Amino acid sequence: MNYHTSYILDKDYYHESFEQSLPFSHRRQFKYPLVLLLVGLALFSMFKLQNNYLGYFLFALAILEVVAYKYQQPWWVARQRLTRAAGNEVTLRVDEQGISTEINAQKKQYSWPQIKEVLSTQKGIIIVTDKGARHYFPARVLNEEVIAFIFDKNKAT
Repeated sequence: MNYHTSYILDKDYYHESFEQSLPFSHRRQFKYPLVLLLVGLALFSMFKLQNNYLGYFLFALAILEVVAYKYQQPWWVARQRLTRAAGNEVTLRVDEQGISTEINAQKKQYSWPQIKEVLSTQKGIIIVTDKGARHYFPARVLNEEVIAFIFDKNKAT
């Protein structure tokens, strides 16, 4: 198999990537213990230590944590759109050696033994490398034969 395609890293791609990767991420859960700890420490510092500055700072950290959780997708997409890769074309190649991508003359290649796991999502696949990096590939640029080939190669290694 020698499959070659390209796609653009646009806003829609980043939204899809975030939505499809979130169920496999540890970031999807709200950190209740952290927020409660910050609020508790803020109240303690304000009423017992009589240190209002520290208390307000800890309250601000708790509010920041809540806001960061609520707006994690827009924040992540905005950060991705500020990178040099945003808006550029990605060239994807799947062959007997592995999966490779090229963008802005930067080439990344993952051989089949380096790919630890392949996860299926509703709109694409996620490959997990041996170093723990996750890469999302949308199904709209991959056909069924290529997806089956990737899963078969992953099972074989």
